[in-house]
Amino acid sequence: MQSNGINLNVAWFGFLTILASVLISSVSWDVFYHKFDTPKWIVFDLFICTTLTYAFIQRVDIEIGRVGWLCIGLLLLMLVSLTYAVNPYEGGVFILRYLGSVLLGYFLFKHIWHRYGVKLLFDIVIYSSVVFSLFYIESRINDYDLVHITAFSTFGFINNLGQVLNIWLPVLVAAILYQGKLNARSVCGFLSFIICICALLGSGTRGTILGLLLGEAVLCLLVFVKLKRKALTYLTITVSLIAGGFAYSQVDSYMGGRLNAKLQSIKELNTGREELFVNTFDMLLNKPFGVGANNFEYIHPKFAKLGTDEASPMVGENQILRTPHNIALKFFSETGWLGGLIFSSILALLLFKSMVNAYTGNQTDRWLLVAVVSTVFHSMFTALFLTPASLFFAILLFSFVLYRNKELIEENTTDMKVLRFRYLAVLLVLYAGVFTSNHLASYYAHHGYVSANQLYMQRSLTLNPYDSKALYDYYILQRYFYKDHEEALSALEKFLLLYPYHTSGLLAAAEIMIMRQNYTGALERLDFLLTFYPELARAHELRADAQKKLEQHLFL
Repeated sequence: MQSNGINLNVAWFGFLTILASVLISSVSWDVFYHKFDTPKWIVFDLFICTTLTYAFIQRVDIEIGRVGWLCIGLLLLMLVSLTYAVNPYEGGVFILRYLGSVLLGYFLFKHIWHRYGVKLLFDIVIYSSVVFSLFYIESRINDYDLVHITAFSTFGFINNLGQVLNIWLPVLVAAILYQGKLNARSVCGFLSFIICICALLGSGTRGTILGLLLGEAVLCLLVFVKLKRKALTYLTITVSLIAGGFAYSQVDSYMGGRLNAKLQSIKELNTGREELFVNTFDMLLNKPFGVGANNFEYIHPKFAKLGTDEASPMVGENQILRTPHNIALKFFSETGWLGGLIFSSILALLLFKSMVNAYTGNQTDRWLLVAVVSTVFHSMFTALFLTPASLFFAILLFSFVLYRNKELIEENTTDMKVLRFRYLAVLLVLYAGVFTSNHLASYYAHHGYVSANQLYMQRSLTLNPYDSKALYDYYILQRYFYKDHEEALSALEKFLLLYPYHTSGLLAAAEIMIMRQNYTGALERLDFLLTFYPELARAHELRADAQKKLEQHLFL
């Protein structure tokens, strides 16, 4: 980005970034269905909009480098994929947030890091981890009975914490060592590090533990020749995890035995994802151009081998799988072979640049390599990058790694400007409009459902008519609370246009059609369901009932 001769005074941007990181690490609001993620997405989107507004006011231009061209290629493929996606709106929302994230990363890389340096990155992680630690301790003292797997910490779902700790723990070590003396930052960083280690062991998140161990192993091997005597000092997290794990495992049986169970699954190489990965690959073979950006969840049930020993986990009559739990497979399955290869190239380039930094740079660069390796590894087994906190801190990490790489190798290339500042206004208005509408719709949908207020539900669907969950909840209200089967079926029909392989939706539509004596329609729905879930007993029962009543109706 360039300022066209204007001297940018962005002293406030550091404070704003720290504030956003603290809020993303702590905020929750029980007026949304996703009480943890949705408020964090609101903070994330506001931060994106503020950054874009500032860039527009300062007449910032965008320049494209190697990573930038790869990002543009992926963007174009995602846009093309909307032409055959069953839910193009959700794909468009994903693309819009992807574009905002890329521009935020670029703004940090080109204009912010060279003004603030690594101190801003350290302050962001120290302040956010301290606030998280205070909330974590408070929850264990006052609300321990309310702690469970979906509300494990201020990040919500238990694995969401591990996704952030991939980045926090190595950066905290680097921040403590960077201080070089005992001061407020080093003390706060050390205490936060200890609490975060305890939280990680409490969660037993395998991907985070293995990722951190792998990151330190890669670092040790990389610097062993260059720094033989110091190489083993880069095993701080490994030693902390081993010591903490030994101590924690002694009392783990009193806390459900989660850690011991997870450690045992690591020994057995049991990730619980094997069938999902295989079925997603089958999906890619069948759909070589992908199923459309952010449309994995709507199509995967067709390929999930439901009712067999090879079925994908978390897919079925009462479960929904939103992601293949592998960020590379997500892009392969949604944007095809080419999109998956481009995304994998971006990750590979980031890994390579972080390794170059670690070998040629200083101690901080080496610990950032641990964070990058750990994050990329964990993203192959979870929804990392798809939750607000993990995406926010990953943008900070990756943009700083790219900045350091350019600084270390003294890259001096003339990039071509391809986007003028004036076009940012269009993106800003679109981004703010779409996500304001979506967040309001989420509020009305949740409030309307829990209070059985159909006016609020209708208002939600007016703001976002492509919200599949809101449509399904509206169907439930109409069928079971208002007893309006016609309106319930209408909501289901709209829902199934967006979610054609939804088991419960197809069963429900068939049930209502049978009640309304539309036996032919019910048979069509059930026959379609049985094509990808042939062993579903409930579907066979309904089909036999519909067939019998249709024959009786024809006989009369």
